[in-house]
Amino acid sequence: MPTMSASPQRFHHGQGALARRRWTLWLLLAAGCGLRTSLDVPGTQPSASTGGAGGSGGLTDGSTLVPCSPACAADQDCVNGACVLRWSGMTCTADQDCPLWAICCDGSNAQCDGTRLPTGDATNYDKGGNSQYVVSADGLTVTDMITGLVWQRDGSGTRAGCITDSSNLTCTWAEAKAYCGSLTLGGVSGWRLPAVMELSTIVDIPPARPAIDPTAFPNTPAGGFWTSSPDSGSSGNAWCVGFAKGGSFSDDGVGTSGVRCVRGSRCYPTSRFVLLDGGLVRDTLTKLVWQRQASTTNMYWSDADDYCSSSGPGFRLPTMKELMSIMDFTVASGPRINQAAFPNTPPEDFWTSSPSADIPGWKWAVMFSVGYSHEIAAYSTFQTVASSGWVRCVR
Repeated sequence: MPTMSASPQRFHHGQGALARRRWTLWLLLAAGCGLRTSLDVPGTQPSASTGGAGGSGGLTDGSTLVPCSPACAADQDCVNGACVLRWSGMTCTADQDCPLWAICCDGSNAQCDGTRLPTGDATNYDKGGNSQYVVSADGLTVTDMITGLVWQRDGSGTRAGCITDSSNLTCTWAEAKAYCGSLTLGGVSGWRLPAVMELSTIVDIPPARPAIDPTAFPNTPAGGFWTSSPDSGSSGNAWCVGFAKGGSFSDDGVGTSGVRCVRGSRCYPTSRFVLLDGGLVRDTLTKLVWQRQASTTNMYWSDADDYCSSSGPGFRLPTMKELMSIMDFTVASGPRINQAAFPNTPPEDFWTSSPSADIPGWKWAVMFSVGYSHEIAAYSTFQTVASSGWVRCVR
């Protein structure tokens, strides 16, 4: 079985390094900037292998398990004897606005950044056929109806205070944070730089160029945009999201990138990952159920697809956004993932179901050692041996 051989290179966002078997730093997420969360292990809970809530299954405070009677509904968890919605996502301005089992996250805390996964497939409609994006009457902002975040619509205009770039179109990381902090749109302040997974939620996986909805966000350049998320593995660097392909990369804070500000806060569960019977983990934020252990070996993509389809009802290869959603950007070394929830994760490539828009037969893979995704060969006429990767299935 082929193994990963090349070590990833670090590119500046101005270079569109995307070639056959070259590592790229284009990354996505549907992971939050630092998914470091508490992990509950309800040792006495009944079987919950399907991901539904049992009489005492679900979230607890991590200490004493108090059963719920009667059993909670399918969309609820048992939290110390009380049935609560598995994920409320309600708006908030402080922790006091949230239920006791949740905290208020606005993207500024590297340990609680996360968001519901949008479609991200260039259709941008929810399951009911409603538009994901609503443009304000003045055309200045866009509300994402899935995540609840409100975005600065214009991504290409000048940015006041960005003195290092003669065009004032791009900023250093410090300038970007200052710009958003002082921004007022439509008479409304309270803007900020988005965290890496927040900005990744408005990415559309190509073939669109740039990789974003052109109606909701017109005139978006295909370059990189700053996030508020520092790179824990590289001092002085911060994460950017590149809209050429929809991935992200780490860049030196003194370099320049584009800026799109966001506002809004949501309540998120303090205990994100819950262990279920059968070696499964439920993500209470995205509602996805994951295999806790990765495959015991790496394999070709076709074998990975078969591996998941034979792992049990409903299991499949995750999309790139789904797999990126369990990335933990606060981990400075080792696999960038919650290692309590997902132990023994190889810090190497993991397959996704997302195809490359540029190279027929190639697929996106997520590398947990450094926190980015890139395209590798599932089958290609450009090389005789396809690439291999590890597998973690989802449903």
